[in-house]
Amino acid sequence: MLFALMLRLMIAVSYLNSYDTEWNIMWAVQLGKHFFAAHCHVSDLDYPPLYLYPLYFVGRLISVEGIGGYPPFRMLAIKLIPCVTDSLTCAVMYRLASKKSKQLGLLAAVLWAVNPASVFNCACWGQTDCVLMFMASLLMLALEDKHVTAAGILWAAMCSTKLQGLYLTPVVGMEVLTICFGRLSPGEFSLAKIKKPAVMRFVRFAGAAAGTLAAVYLPFMIGAGLYRNAPEMSFWERFFKPVTVYSEGVAKYPYATLNADNIYMLFGLNGVRDKLSILPGISVSTIGSLFLLLSVVLVVAVYLFGRRRSHWLASFIFMECIFMLTCRQHERYQILTLVLLMGAFVQIADKRLLTLFSLNSLVIFFNQFRVLSRVREKSGWWHYYKNTNMVNRESVRNIYYRGAEWLNHTKVYSSVNSLLNVCLFAAAMVFAVRYFADEFSDQSLLKRLTELFERRKKA
Repeated sequence: MLFALMLRLMIAVSYLNSYDTEWNIMWAVQLGKHFFAAHCHVSDLDYPPLYLYPLYFVGRLISVEGIGGYPPFRMLAIKLIPCVTDSLTCAVMYRLASKKSKQLGLLAAVLWAVNPASVFNCACWGQTDCVLMFMASLLMLALEDKHVTAAGILWAAMCSTKLQGLYLTPVVGMEVLTICFGRLSPGEFSLAKIKKPAVMRFVRFAGAAAGTLAAVYLPFMIGAGLYRNAPEMSFWERFFKPVTVYSEGVAKYPYATLNADNIYMLFGLNGVRDKLSILPGISVSTIGSLFLLLSVVLVVAVYLFGRRRSHWLASFIFMECIFMLTCRQHERYQILTLVLLMGAFVQIADKRLLTLFSLNSLVIFFNQFRVLSRVREKSGWWHYYKNTNMVNRESVRNIYYRGAEWLNHTKVYSSVNSLLNVCLFAAAMVFAVRYFADEFSDQSLLKRLTELFERRKKA
């Protein structure tokens, strides 16, 4: 964990990047005044309240001239918390896997420590997705240990940190119901299981979640309601502003996909508005909403009719369905699937999941790398060399006017990466369906299909 943190901090302080980081720094600085009324005066703030606390800390660091005025330290300030939390995920993975063996725990921790997708996300880009992944790993671990109160607090904390925290709700809900009332399959569930201890256990989860949401949101809702410098909004508009940030965030990017290498990218719909009609009365947005509904139905079906249970695998498949099949996804949103996939590998101990984890890590890394590096290339970070004798001046002058050659082929890169991502998604779906429905899921798919064919032939 310490080596992972050293690696991330070394990269964070060395990799200068203004894309998104300066936007978050602006929020951090503006939080210095009227903190609890942040959603009424901070420019285009689209974060729920919980992460504003660490952002306030970042703002205070940036106000120190020796930090805010020195770009490497400026990068360190905004990237510090994502790097720390991503390093802590190593400890969570070790805690989960070491219950089976110390060697497996060490493997899980090491794989996370050097994972290229998460390293790039927190150390190079400085995004908060790694904070959400850390919280998701704790949430899944709490469910693994059947700690419903801790699960309620962590679920509410995730929802209060980023919009994507809401995505795990169907799996969390079904898993908590299973923990409280036993298996939910029609053949095994009965009303006799609804006894006072089981009901009280569920009430503890609901109470912990509601209490956490209230503790996070109410100070900001009251602060926004009492804020007097936004006369264009009524009291109730200001009061509910910290809550409506969710719908505003969803409506902010109404595209089929925005640089996310999913099925819509594969069909050339990057940056295309999701109102685009595919058939009369059916838009891309409608198709995405239908896929979302079907994904929720799939989760419910897994818990009602599945032969086995794995909240790690169910969460991974649900998040994959959301990223690959629904609209308005960004290049970073798939990264949450990695911590869930690692947990599924540890829980199920199937080496095919380790292969999926490795390939998914590379695809997600490249999706992020392509987007951020394209922006960084256009900023001309290499212009220093055009005034030196270290390279051929003529070639540098040509690049200066023409731009980096690889920028002309980004559509090809995104298409290839999307195709690979779709193939991995199909493989993951086959594995999950077999795990939850096939009695002999540990056998190869070809062998199982051969057996089924021979059985039908004999019949």
